[in-house]
Amino acid sequence: PNMLGSVGDDKSIMLWDIREKNTSKPVHTVVNAHGGDVNCIAFNPINEYVLATGSADKTVAVWDMRNLKARVQTLNGHNDQVYALEWAPFNESVLASCSADRRVAVWDLSRIGMEQSEEDAEDGPPELLFLHGGHTSKVSDFSWNIKDEWTMASVSEDNVLQVWHMAEEIYAGEDEEDINASAGEDQLLADDELES
Repeated sequence: PNMLGSVGDDKSIMLWDIREKNTSKPVHTVVNAHGGDVNCIAFNPINEYVLATGSADKTVAVWDMRNLKARVQTLNGHNDQVYALEWAPFNESVLASCSADRRVAVWDLSRIGMEQSEEDAEDGPPELLFLHGGHTSKVSDFSWNIKDEWTMASVSEDNVLQVWHMAEEIYAGEDEEDINASAGEDQLLADDELES
């Protein structure tokens, strides 16, 4: 709550601490944070040390404020500059970004490094959870619904607002489905045993 971040066409990230007496200088500066203009910054609302930036270099970078010498992760999945990003209010590892490529990407950092089939790898890295491609113009902004998890609103430069919800199969994961399926089988076995 005491930190502010600023980014710009100088490719830098500047972090400001409003508790400091001298607010004319940032407390941290990351020079050449991206290969292009840095368009947006978002602080993780759950993990106070994590922030993300989006750039004209088509990437999203994840940073740990305890060590700003290098990125924690680079997220590749957009085909044009990233305009905005926002962390999910309900999960510290979920982040979304929008781009001039007409898409909103939803990322799950907990999936970084997970094994993928060749077919899944064609769709992007494992941390790229979902791409919303319903817009016909550059997506300029979006927001998570704080009352309904996985529901978002996005707006494009042609003044089209879309409210959308990801299908549960996308974010629930196979592990939860397997657990639920096996729990149902256990229940069926228990019912069968009662009848005999």
